Amino acid sequence: MAFYEEMNPADITVEEILPFVKKFLPNIQTKSIHFFYHGTYNVFEINQKYILRVADREFRNTKGLEMLRREFKILSFLQKRLPLLIPEILYLYDSEEMPFSIHKKIPGKSLVFISDHLSSNHKKKIGAEIGKFLSGLHSDVLMKDFLISFPDQEELMSSSSDFNQSYKLRWKTRYEEAKKIAYQYLDQEQQEWLTKIFEDYLNNENNFSFSPRVSHCDFDTSNILIDPKTKRLAGAIDFEDCKIWDPACDLLFFDDGPEFLNAVLDNYKYSKQKSLEGRMKFYYSRTCVPYFVWGTTHNRPGMIDEGMRRIRKNMKMFP
Repeated sequence: MAFYEEMNPADITVEEILPFVKKFLPNIQTKSIHFFYHGTYNVFEINQKYILRVADREFRNTKGLEMLRREFKILSFLQKRLPLLIPEILYLYDSEEMPFSIHKKIPGKSLVFISDHLSSNHKKKIGAEIGKFLSGLHSDVLMKDFLISFPDQEELMSSSSDFNQSYKLRWKTRYEEAKKIAYQYLDQEQQEWLTKIFEDYLNNENNFSFSPRVSHCDFDTSNILIDPKTKRLAGAIDFEDCKIWDPACDLLFFDDGPEFLNAVLDNYKYSKQKSLEGRMKFYYSRTCVPYFVWGTTHNRPGMIDEGMRRIRKNMKMFP
């Protein structure tokens, strides 16, 4: 399945960014830089050796720079604690006007691009590897290390129950935001479906009894790298949203078929936790909402179109 970001054109040209990149890679030429995709960052490949990530125009400011600084700290923390290759930022351009980072390219291709060419057996093996990787990411040990390395999170995590109640309030706020912004684009059937999705989730206290863990928070097949030769898991990318959260958000592989999802869960250490499947279904179902919200508040019609595509797809998945 293709993602909106793979079809979204860059909002900055190579010529605009080249003088800044040359501060770190002085011999680089325009022809050496090739556009990949555009989400929170415009992503380019340099000489098949480096990945350049330039903030979207909405984040070429103090907020965007803080996002990059935070991601640098997160990646540095995770670097030797996970069994997969993850990005290592080599250079960070510390500028509010043009925040960007450059890191070594991790060999491999995104699973989203090669999934259709893999055998069922290879997919199940990859699913098993993903389940084991997420078991490590969501482990109690990593969580404890994270809180030591990021003491500003300790108050947030004074207790799991405090976190979970605060977490529930966040989703109530997002529900109100969805009704205010997203519903204007939806017909009655779609509104009723999304209302049921939110209210079933918010009215079930079991959904707020999970143990918060360090979570990737954008762990889909576009951010999972596969070695095309061995068909093995090679790395994981895009940790910009990584934080303490509900780990169920990293398990939303419903589009990839039941065999793949079952392979992930069969090898996921925490698959027996209460309400896991229900939480996964909720997070998957409401993926349309951020596209409506961001598209509306930042005048991005393409994102609103993507929100419509997603709600139609998600309603078919969970009618």
